[in-house]
Amino acid sequence: MAMNFRTDTDNFLHTNPSLYLAFNGEHDQSMAHFIHKLLTQYKTGKKVLDVGCGPGREVAYLNGAGYEAVGLDNSEEMLSWAREHYPGSTFVYGNQADFSLQQQFDALYCAGSTFLYNFTNEEVLASLQCFRNHLHRGGLLYLDMRNAAFFLTKEGQRWLTEELVEQRKLGNTVVTLRTRFSIDPASQLLERDYSWTVAGNEPIVEHLRHRLLFPQELACYLASSGFRVLQLFDKPAPHVDHYDPDRSLDFSHEMLGRRMQVIAQAV
Repeated sequence: MAMNFRTDTDNFLHTNPSLYLAFNGEHDQSMAHFIHKLLTQYKTGKKVLDVGCGPGREVAYLNGAGYEAVGLDNSEEMLSWAREHYPGSTFVYGNQADFSLQQQFDALYCAGSTFLYNFTNEEVLASLQCFRNHLHRGGLLYLDMRNAAFFLTKEGQRWLTEELVEQRKLGNTVVTLRTRFSIDPASQLLERDYSWTVAGNEPIVEHLRHRLLFPQELACYLASSGFRVLQLFDKPAPHVDHYDPDRSLDFSHEMLGRRMQVIAQAV
């Protein structure tokens, strides 16, 4: 079975939901389990907003668990996929720095490094203020993103010097991803050079960026945007590792892992 991908895009992965799911664990509910655990542990209300919901897996899972979850994304392709596969859930278009849903939520989460598409300090603050505006006082915020401090470790340095290669099979089609990372220190941007090879086709080359944030830098931005930090941690890291829903919430604060995560409360 041949796979058709949309190539006229500035983000190949996020414009092709089937490819996104293949490279991000199509049947992996680790992030959904973890978020559900957080909401239960912190005794939040039922209204939840997912900013950067992608194909909608977490929203659908939470709604199945009794929450009133809404997904927001700025990819029309992802929203179409989510609406088709989870017709019982609500998905809306919006950009994280300036969306307005005319309502407030009990909890809001933004996972998968979506937050790192805020390249400047002003964009970081605008998004956090937008999040705060959509949370009730006392509401819970969970952010998950790449950890800038990881690139100071031996493994992180390897990522900056070697080509990383991943391969997935979609039907009978083999897709290979080759990645090279570099850092622009002055702007704290992670430069991401991707080469996608879909069997039988010329490589699709794209250049993307992520803002890199350090732990105390993020904590400062949160405090100035109306949040109180409850936990700042690197593990468990459900975006990259399997999370057992029966596992207790034991946080690692070493901040040397691949993910930086924060749980904060709106004040």
